[in-house]
Amino acid sequence: MKRAIGVFLIVQAVLTYLTIKMIYTPFIVRILDRNTGVTKVSYSFPLMYWLICIALGIILMVGTYLVFAKEKKQIFN
Repeated sequence: MKRAIGVFLIVQAVLTYLTIKMIYTPFIVRILDRNTGVTKVSYSFPLMYWLICIALGIILMVGTYLVFAKEKKQIFN
């Protein structure tokens, strides 16, 4: 049962990450240096994107633990 829940959590985390990756687009900031004509482009994601990625990383670790955890054998007297 633990292994099935672990596999579900792993699949759910990966699919959610791929969905979030498609939804969120980075903010693009362009800075032009007028003396040299060089344009610097900077990309940044919103804070919610990083919070979701951290949560999905934790879910992925819990799922991996559940998949590889050994089941304890119960001894009845």
